[in-house]
Parts: sequence; structure tokens; C-alpha cells
Amino acid sequence: MRPYRNLKMGSLIEQELSKMILEECEIDGALVTVTNVEVSEDLLQAKVMLSIIPYEKELEAYYAIDEKKKQFERQLLKKMKIRAVPHLKFEIETHARENNEDTVAA
Repeated sequence: MRPYRNLKMGSLIEQELSKMILEECEIDGALVTVTNVEVSEDLLQAKVMLSIIPYEKELEAYYAIDEKKKQFERQLLKKMKIRAVPHLKFEIETHARENNEDTVAA
């Protein structure tokens, strides 16, 4: 396989998915950001890291995004014009929140 192909694919998915989440998902009072996309070497799986502010809305936003996962995969397939889009797996990034809580406690 060509070097860095999965990194390039991850970067493209991150850009396109950020736009789609902004346009498609309406979550009142929450800011959702795609912080990182890790694509496997075989390009079949993609782990999408989400940062959601405020953390009280994390579950609501996560479920709204996860509910539209198949729709996002279809849209990525059309926009990126590739043979197969990796299956998306969303995860909430927690280390940013933990660092904030440590700063507030200190």
C-alpha cells in the first residue's frame, strides 16, 4: 500500500465529516467538533474522535450523530468518489475535559 494513504484519507474524512455534522445535526446548545480521524491500514475502519462542548450535552449529541452514521457514510462515498468508505466509529474525546477539570480544581 502507498505510504500515508490512510493519513490522507483520515484528513479528508475529517474535513468532509465536520461540514456534514455542522449542516445535518441540530443539537441545541452544543458545539461538536471532529478532532481526529484514525483510519486503519486496510482502509475499512475509521475511528472518529468528537469533542462536544458543554459536556452535559455529550450523550445527546453523540446519539444524534451516531444515529446518522449510515447517512454520513453514503454522503462521504458520493463526495470523495472512492471505491469504499471506511465504516465510521464515533468516540467522545475525554482527555480535554479531564484536563479542564484538573485546571479548575487546582
